[in-house]
Amino acid sequence: MTFKQLIQAEIDKIPEEELNNLYQWIKEFTDKINHVKNGIISSPEKHLSNSYPYHDLDYLAGTWSEEDEIEFLLNTKQFNEIDQKLWL
Repeated sequence: MTFKQLIQAEIDKIPEEELNNLYQWIKEFTDKINHVKNGIISSPEKHLSNSYPYHDLDYLAGTWSEEDEIEFLLNTKQFNEIDQKLWL
């Protein structure tokens, strides 16, 4: 399933009376993306840091599948272990 199909499936679940709110949010999001692509950053983001570009990753939240989560947890399991030799 493509991302576009996943998005459409989620949109289909939204009650009709909430679609205007979704449209407004999407419009703001796409405007922000277009401004960043064009090198125009609106005032709140502009003042966050003068040395680093602003990268909003909120759109990635909730996109992991259960398999992605399992793979991530298995690959990072070693970071939960404490190497006692380092702390003696």
